[in-house]
Amino acid sequence: MKIKFLVAFLAVATAFTACKKDNDDTTPGKKLPTGQYRLIESVQYDSAGKDSATVKFPLSSLSLSFDQNKKAANIVGKPESLNIVGSYNVKANSALTDKLISTSKIIGTVNDGLVVTLLQNGTAYEATSGTVTIKAKDKGYLVFSMQK
Repeated sequence: MKIKFLVAFLAVATAFTACKKDNDDTTPGKKLPTGQYRLIESVQYDSAGKDSATVKFPLSSLSLSFDQNKKAANIVGKPESLNIVGSYNVKANSALTDKLISTSKIIGTVNDGLVVTLLQNGTAYEATSGTVTIKAKDKGYLVFSMQK
């Protein structure tokens, strides 16, 4: 009976270890999104973690690009009136770390403030065909679309 328990315990521990290794993927060959992406939308979560406020940015000049060699994501431009410059280190598992987000001294709009908050809380990105989404843990997310 003790041997069966020990075998079952080792099997479960091995499964969790394998999952952990998948989450910490640092495969050097994984390509970051290429091109330049422009901010088109922000979505803010309510206290229950559901989408509650969506803002469209048709005139935004805030752009996102990825540096393949440095494994970095760079942000520059204006959502509406506030100039934002920033960067993240990018991990192979799509995690964003070591964020550095700064703004011009000018006070921006409420929507500018929301974008800054979401960028400062960015923890991961998700790339799909033509868009990149920066996810801000428990706050919401920003959607960037491919520029042509």
